[in-house]
Amino acid sequence: MRLTIWGAGGSAPTGRADRARFGGDTVCFEIRREAPGAPPLIVDLGSAARDLGRRLKTEALDSGRPCEAEILLSHLHLDHIMGAPFFAPFYDPASRIRIRCGLSPDPEFARDTLMAFAGPPIFPIQPIHMSEPAWDVFRPAEPFEAAGFQVTPVRLNHPGGCCGFRIETGEGAICVIGDHEHGDAEIDAGVAEAVEGAAVMLYDAAYDDADYERHRGWGHSTWSVGGALAERCGVGLTLFHHHPPELDDATLDAREAAARAVHPLARLARQGMRLRLSGGRAEIL
Repeated sequence: MRLTIWGAGGSAPTGRADRARFGGDTVCFEIRREAPGAPPLIVDLGSAARDLGRRLKTEALDSGRPCEAEILLSHLHLDHIMGAPFFAPFYDPASRIRIRCGLSPDPEFARDTLMAFAGPPIFPIQPIHMSEPAWDVFRPAEPFEAAGFQVTPVRLNHPGGCCGFRIETGEGAICVIGDHEHGDAEIDAGVAEAVEGAAVMLYDAAYDDADYERHRGWGHSTWSVGGALAERCGVGLTLFHHHPPELDDATLDAREAAARAVHPLARLARQGMRLRLSGGRAEIL
């Protein structure tokens, strides 16, 4: 199976030339089984969801089948949903889409929030209404199936609430941890349990240690905490994401070098990065 990083940035997109290598789009991940017609499991609809949606629409046209996708929303902050109005499958009534969010036991909460954002007066039309997706909820620590994977949500520490995910595949587990601020003992224990033995962990490392001291309470973590967590829990490959928009490629290169000097199995996620999981190990393609 494959993991594609469509966007690894946080807070706001940036198109600056000095951010070309790491990419400037906000968070959007795609996980898919390598099988004909296998639907994607999408985590978050950041600004990168525009490019993903175009690719899915092209695939549907080429195959002659309706576009099918399962979408997990970690939370509803702007940088994680801003791609929704531009996600091409929403414009096609034939699309088969299910959207799940765990912020409320009422599926109408996420539906109403997303429809209000991707519609007048903020957006000129209502693309999500065209495809009429199914809406569902999930609860932390209660597994469910999506796109052929078993998904276990985990509660994260972030203003307004947020959920991470352990996604089980036949080739190993992928854990998406973000947005999350370390420091709550109960929540941190749940995160550690969720990532135990994962082949890949995507971890919110918006800050280094110096940055974090200026941003306590903002709901994000550091590469030093994420790397230590990965080592304690036997994680195979750690990819740090949620890069702030003000950081350029040179700064992110330096951050990656510092992280790898301490945690050799860690990298910084890059937009367009693709991974293959096989036999419990992850290979960067």
